Amino acid sequence: MFTFTIENSDFLNEFYKDFKNYVRNMYGFTAQYLIEPTIMEDYKEQEKLALILINKSVYQNIFNMMAQLDNNMVFSSLSCLENALYNIRLYRVLKSNRHNLYKYMTDEFFDLRRCEEIADKNTDFKDKNEFSVKDFYKETKKLNRFQNIKEILPSQIHEGNLYMGLSNGNELSDKLQDKVRGYIISMYRALSAHNELFFNGGIDKDIEELEGKMYRKFMDYIRLYA
Repeated sequence: MFTFTIENSDFLNEFYKDFKNYVRNMYGFTAQYLIEPTIMEDYKEQEKLALILINKSVYQNIFNMMAQLDNNMVFSSLSCLENALYNIRLYRVLKSNRHNLYKYMTDEFFDLRRCEEIADKNTDFKDKNEFSVKDFYKETKKLNRFQNIKEILPSQIHEGNLYMGLSNGNELSDKLQDKVRGYIISMYRALSAHNELFFNGGIDKDIEELEGKMYRKFMDYIRLYA
């Protein structure tokens, strides 16, 4: 089980625990949302299936990310994170524009980046609080391809040694834990933006309470690290 031991470890471990609970419950809500006939009545069957599969991939990759973290296998967790973020970006352009969904299903040369560029001209499409899922994806992709090895190497050294096993041993270095802290909080922000596309509006009050609790926890994090 992954555990923080760095400064504010009690808070960070509680946040990670709450985030896991948030992921489990939000997947249940979003999955049910996408099969609700009255909500999705304007979508054709194949369109609904495409959205269901992409949303499932988002959550599968987040679950896998956390499973890999719990085994201190950070590189593989980052790969799962990259896949989750890509699918969050994809879902967003397909759900925000029906024409994009049609192109995605019919055009083998579908261009996600081009769709995002067009959508970005609409300020309502941009992420709140200047957080960008696309930029977070680019950063994660850069790490996964070891484009800056001088930045990555120090985080892999613990107590003066580079751990040679598949995982990073029983305890991650302080620098790597600090990186993981950033990954988890950014993953929450990305997933929160994704979940905003599933209108609740009183459909599930338990989920609304869970979202409120998680947001308050996030604000505590902001105050702690501001």
